[in-house]
Amino acid sequence: MRQEARMDRPVAELERLHNEHRELKARLSELNSRLSLTRDEEVERKTIQKLKLQKKDRIAWLEANLAREGVRATS
Repeated sequence: MRQEARMDRPVAELERLHNEHRELKARLSELNSRLSLTRDEEVERKTIQKLKLQKKDRIAWLEANLAREGVRATS
């Protein structure tokens, strides 16, 4: 398998994670702008914070591995 083809999946995953992280950030910003939250919204806010962190960690891991392979990430 060519290195370029082998790197397509991680690059695609990286793009997907960046998009998902951006969407979570927007929703979190919306929730944080409210003066008060319902219990369900508080749970959603905490869940989003955890998901954002997980995605950010995965993004950092992928970027480090791509850099080690000599592939430049595009985001």
